[in-house]
Amino acid sequence: MLAKAPTAVREEAESGTDMSKPSAEEVPQTLEGWYVLHDVYSIDWPAWKALEESDRHDIGAEAESWLSAQAACEKGDSAAYSVVTQKGDLMFVHYRQSPEDLNTVELAQKHIGLHDYLRPAYSYLSVIEVSLHEAQAIAAKRIADAGIEQGSPDYADAFAKELEKQKERMNERLFRDVPPHGYICFYPMSKRRGETVNWYAISQDERRMYMRRHGSIGHKYHKEVTQIIGGSVGLDDWEWGVSLHADDPLVFKKLIYEMRFDPASALFAEFGPFYIGIRKSPDQLGSLLRP
Repeated sequence: MLAKAPTAVREEAESGTDMSKPSAEEVPQTLEGWYVLHDVYSIDWPAWKALEESDRHDIGAEAESWLSAQAACEKGDSAAYSVVTQKGDLMFVHYRQSPEDLNTVELAQKHIGLHDYLRPAYSYLSVIEVSLHEAQAIAAKRIADAGIEQGSPDYADAFAKELEKQKERMNERLFRDVPPHGYICFYPMSKRRGETVNWYAISQDERRMYMRRHGSIGHKYHKEVTQIIGGSVGLDDWEWGVSLHADDPLVFKKLIYEMRFDPASALFAEFGPFYIGIRKSPDQLGSLLRP
């Protein structure tokens, strides 16, 4: 059944159905939380090393104070990572309430001495999202377990109340701190919109079927990996920004490799660059810069 989805799309197109105009109920609804900025920089090492040791110490200490202040913000969080590979040296991850707040972080960084020695390598903007369907499915199960049948007089009211409870529970995932694990794996991704394989031209039921199976693989790793999904349609060049957080980086390879064989990835997924970082506390930032 999974392999027939592209064929089904072609048959629908040949029947004359206008697939460019999905009905409102076909568009998945999401709940949104913090806006997220992944900011990657390379250090201008020749210029940095040309400084007096005392200047490097003072600039490093200022950078530590700046990061501590960002991480202590009331609404959001910030973290720093030492990037593995030559794609960059430092990656800052910021969670904030709005794009304006993220821009404030960017501008504040420009006013510390370290910024004069940072060269932009990559950045990505998204907003943490959770599927509303997930909350609806959990609410429906809770109502069914309580013995309230769909279509009964009490169902609509009970479902609405339970759905609000589930939305509130989702806030723990939407408005959270940066996961504290020692490693991060960040990458952007999109769903294919090709002539023969088009994620957006298959039905909502088919998409749910694919994602249920895809999610079951991720669930196998939920004790080892914390996954943060950022929606970025209309915000950046890809459709999602994915952050995986773990204390063992090898689990990133195992999880992503297994998912590559799943049809949701094998048929429909396109991936951007991968960034691996090692978590550094604010008081470790200066030590990265000092020999």
